Amino acid sequence: MTKAARKTPYLCRMKNSTLWLSLLLGLPLPGQAQSDSTSQSSALTRDTIRLNEVVVRAYESNRPLLQTAASVGVLTQRDLTDRFGTPTLVPALNTIPGVRADERSPGSYRLSIRGSLIRSPFGVRNVKVYWNDLPLTDAGGNTPLNALDVRGLGRAEVIKGPAGSLYGANTGGVILFSGLSVPARQSNVELSGLACSYGLDGVGLTFQSGQENGSLSVSYHGLGAGGYRDHSRLRRDNVQLTGQFKVSERRTVSVLGLYSDLEYQTPGGLTEAQYRANPRQSRPATRTVPGSAEQQAAIYQKLGYLGLSHAYRFSERVQNTTVLYASVTDFRNPFITNYGRRADQGLGGRTVTRWQAIATGVPTVITIGGEFQNAFTVDRNYGNRKGQIDTLQTDDELKSLQWVGFAQLESTLPNGFLLTAGLSRNEVRYGFTRFNKRPVNEQVRRFDPVWLPRVALLKQLTNAVSIFGSISTGYSAPTQQEIRPSDLVFNPNLNPERGTSYELGLRGSALNGRLQFDLAGYQFALRQTIVRRTADNGAETFANAGRTDQRGLESMLSYQILKPGIRFNPVSLRVWNALTLTNYHYRDYRQGIVDVSGNRVPGVAPVTNVSGLDMNTRFGLYVFLTYQFLNPFALNDANTFRGDPTRIATATLGFRRTFGLFSLDLYATGDNLLDQQYSLGYDLNAFGNRFYNASARRNFVGGFRLGVKW
Repeated sequence: MTKAARKTPYLCRMKNSTLWLSLLLGLPLPGQAQSDSTSQSSALTRDTIRLNEVVVRAYESNRPLLQTAASVGVLTQRDLTDRFGTPTLVPALNTIPGVRADERSPGSYRLSIRGSLIRSPFGVRNVKVYWNDLPLTDAGGNTPLNALDVRGLGRAEVIKGPAGSLYGANTGGVILFSGLSVPARQSNVELSGLACSYGLDGVGLTFQSGQENGSLSVSYHGLGAGGYRDHSRLRRDNVQLTGQFKVSERRTVSVLGLYSDLEYQTPGGLTEAQYRANPRQSRPATRTVPGSAEQQAAIYQKLGYLGLSHAYRFSERVQNTTVLYASVTDFRNPFITNYGRRADQGLGGRTVTRWQAIATGVPTVITIGGEFQNAFTVDRNYGNRKGQIDTLQTDDELKSLQWVGFAQLESTLPNGFLLTAGLSRNEVRYGFTRFNKRPVNEQVRRFDPVWLPRVALLKQLTNAVSIFGSISTGYSAPTQQEIRPSDLVFNPNLNPERGTSYELGLRGSALNGRLQFDLAGYQFALRQTIVRRTADNGAETFANAGRTDQRGLESMLSYQILKPGIRFNPVSLRVWNALTLTNYHYRDYRQGIVDVSGNRVPGVAPVTNVSGLDMNTRFGLYVFLTYQFLNPFALNDANTFRGDPTRIATATLGFRRTFGLFSLDLYATGDNLLDQQYSLGYDLNAFGNRFYNASARRNFVGGFRLGVKW
């Protein structure tokens, strides 16, 4: 089976009293029976992506997508929260060509952008994530993506390919999240709930208030799941606060607060024989190693994050945005062979100044700035006695530091050309001290500072079509979890990945905007590729794998069959297709005496195809159909094991109406409608060939959103 990184098909339960009370509150009163036709009509077009209208923030361009010289995928609130019933980021991200996310068990996210998951036993590697300009990726290169709740997000931009010229090291791709938009001069409250097959329940409450000089949004989202597999329970509580305050005509201050309390059990990988015989089982014990359930293997993660942003406009041509953040994490991981406890403290900031150096003739914008991040980690490992802490094994401290200084020039040249040239200088450093071993010495791994350039040129051929090309340098230092992996050995010999990416893209629209297309091809020659190795007990190590050649083609096509209208055409109907073709091979790599040069890099499907149909009506009915196909791909470096083809169909049917001050949204989703047995995500290069993590069979979810505004 392929790595069908999908939304987690949990079972949902919802208390009947809450559901019925919410439905009763949403019924219209006699004097409120007439719906707001303007609101219903605008719902038809509110999330339509028009290349010449939608403005993206990628590379600080603040330009229409048609005029952006980079591959950027955009997810709206409809894509994030409406298309799929289960609240997880995974399925929405997988609708973007070149992006692959999976969830091996509920809560265990992995993500790659134009790359492989061979570096990721869990979590997010070589992808940098920002939320409202604040870095979520820490100084150690890790991103707590599973701490976020998709119901608290309003938009996501995904920059594909190396972006180190402006965002620094460890950027095989970048994700820019935005919070929920707050309507001006209006307040509202929304209550939501969901329930489904196999054990999931969820509830949410959001309050928003928009005033003349500011806005405030506070939300709580809870999620619980029993899980499809044995020992795969999930619980997450998420509290989020965002505020924006216009202090003066020139100054705006924003705040972001996040608290996440997450726990999920880790059932572990299965061999193919175990997976075929009983896909719902957790990893069983062997003669030498106990099973996952016996050792109570799980993740317990509490995250607190506070960020402040200050935007100041010095003049019409000069403006600056500076952000500061602090984070704390309490992390516990009962594992099969040990019990890990970790405490992280993070601190950092970013400043960006945009200067309109030339306003006429050859308009030119110069962007300069820098980013600094520091993290201090106390990491202790103990013996694991059936989920209980035993004797101390290691007592470590790690220090992580990253900084980047960058500059970018963006010039609008004659004849429809747009030139972007950027350069950054980066430094990454780790310090490691083990206190339960004598003598106590600090080991330092300092990587040589590097310069990362990027040049891109765009030509707008017509008002509706543009072509662009770019050359950029990719650089990814090992993360903290790779320098000191779960085998508990500090690895000072692991080197950064580095390579050069060449890209050519074409995007635009035709047939009066009905047909939209976004095509891109790239070639990335990567040196010192970092790959993962596992031992019999599941502990990871990482090694450099020589060279890899990575080539890909990506296309996003959509056609508006029916355009929305107020009276004569009350239906919006759109079909779309996202296609990714890849050819990733090891160019020069030996494992001891075994030469795997020429083999396919594991974890990358040669063909990934996602198709969809979107229908919205002025009467409130909406339908989203999604079909996902991945062909088989290699599961290990030797290419001796391959996954099965994956074919996943999902359908969502909903009804959304407004009744005066009230709004009601009811929906039902069917997932894995073809009832396929497939793996949520594979453990690549797993010892003992334990590659498989089974996903749920056919399942259903229903939910509601009830809102009131004043």
